[in-house]
Amino acid sequence: MTYYDYSYMPNTPVMHGMNYWNGYDYYNTAGEMPYPPMPPKPEPPPVVCPQPHEDYYTYPANLDDALKMIEKAVMGEAHDVKYYEMLMKLCGKEDKNIFESIIADEQKHAQLFRTIYCELTGHVLPTAPEEKVTPPKTCCEGIQTAILEELEAASRYRKILYAMQDRRHINMMVEIITDEQKHAQKLNYLCCKYDCGKECRPPK
Repeated sequence: MTYYDYSYMPNTPVMHGMNYWNGYDYYNTAGEMPYPPMPPKPEPPPVVCPQPHEDYYTYPANLDDALKMIEKAVMGEAHDVKYYEMLMKLCGKEDKNIFESIIADEQKHAQLFRTIYCELTGHVLPTAPEEKVTPPKTCCEGIQTAILEELEAASRYRKILYAMQDRRHINMMVEIITDEQKHAQKLNYLCCKYDCGKECRPPK
């Protein structure tokens, strides 16, 4: 052993990040041999989200179509009321209260539509004209037609709802749509009660 040998120093290879004694003081290999800086990560490409084929959800682009649908709904007020009055006579007095509740709702809807239209445009819609209504041939035929029309109306009115921004107008539209769905449920009950499905079943 020479003068400069240190028998008490461990004969251990130098590893990154460990403390060693060089004969005078301790040093850290991480500080002596730093790694080069990492290159910056590339920016990810922008995400292109898929869009619906028909956009009736975006305001204010959907407002003009919503106002046109409101005009059409109000102008059809007299037709709907007269149709249910004819249907009530065909189906008898037993379920008169059901038809009267639907007629009252339809009149309420027309008034709510008029309120929304006036508050959005500043114009009052004219009185709905009298229309010639073709009466249904039978009670079941009229009920089945009315169920489809109520469901189609609820689907149309959703598009009006998407254009509403005021909380009060949104509440009115939600009430109208849920009423239309309620009408379809009541008419479906009558359809089952009168066994209207037998007309659709094939003969035995």
